[in-house]
Amino acid sequence: MAKKNRKTCLVLHKKSCTRPEVKAAVKHARQSGIDIDVYIPWNGRSLRDYVRQSIKNGAERIIAGGGDGTLNAVVNAMMKQDKSRGASLGILPLGTANDFARGAGIDSNDLGGALLLACTGKPTKVDVGRMNGQHFINVASAGFGAEVTASTPQDMKKSLGGAAYSIMGFVKAFHLEPYEGRLVLPDGTAEEGSMLVMAVGNSRFAGGGYNVAPQASLTDGLLDVAVLSGSRPTSMNRITAELRDPTNAQNEHLLYRQLSKFRIESKKPMHVNLDGEPVQGVSFDFHCCPGALPVVLGESGANG
Repeated sequence: MAKKNRKTCLVLHKKSCTRPEVKAAVKHARQSGIDIDVYIPWNGRSLRDYVRQSIKNGAERIIAGGGDGTLNAVVNAMMKQDKSRGASLGILPLGTANDFARGAGIDSNDLGGALLLACTGKPTKVDVGRMNGQHFINVASAGFGAEVTASTPQDMKKSLGGAAYSIMGFVKAFHLEPYEGRLVLPDGTAEEGSMLVMAVGNSRFAGGGYNVAPQASLTDGLLDVAVLSGSRPTSMNRITAELRDPTNAQNEHLLYRQLSKFRIESKKPMHVNLDGEPVQGVSFDFHCCPGALPVVLGESGANG
């Protein structure tokens, strides 16, 4: 397990460990004088144990090397640790979509630079979302978007990239029926209706680069809720226009709110995807945990 003198620990997804560019990035970091411990977990439990032991042994930086799912697992492990120990999070984006890295201003095409940044960058305290006791740092998507993500084969995701998550294409092609439910606000009032797709954004991007929460900030203490109503839009151009101006009172299909906490209720079981991890249920309590985790961001992510 972790060595007591190690201060920087890279948790590397097992499917990425043999990639030549990953090996080159780690070699470059070590040649730059960084003492980095690399660990390849075989399951979620070994990942959690490693993160816990590393922090206990004095690690100052835990780096998530993988996609948004790996990042989610590391975030949940870190959120369960004693925050007084001061470990911060770095990101080495190795997934298909790398949506959080995109919003955080981290270049997934420059792995050497991304790893150096993850090891040496100054962290910023960012918000973390929580849903029914589980944490997420990027976006929770719900409805048919989450169903598509959960059912899309890994090979298809790899070959198609973000196109594999093209939610509205599935909605239009298969004439899917909307979910009926309601959004319960902090004061107990509710907004009822139907929805095809919902995104709860701590950051902005999901599904391989779709800007689903355009006004989201990692440091504002709020979660951005974007709901595409059950009345089908005539074109994606209309949805794109409404996302560019999400709070416009004239929007016909998009409901957009910024809230510190709320509850989503559905009349039938609904899929929710937390940073790539699928969950299903009928009631979902969301909370924003302000400034809960120090994270190394890129320049644009830190200023966004």
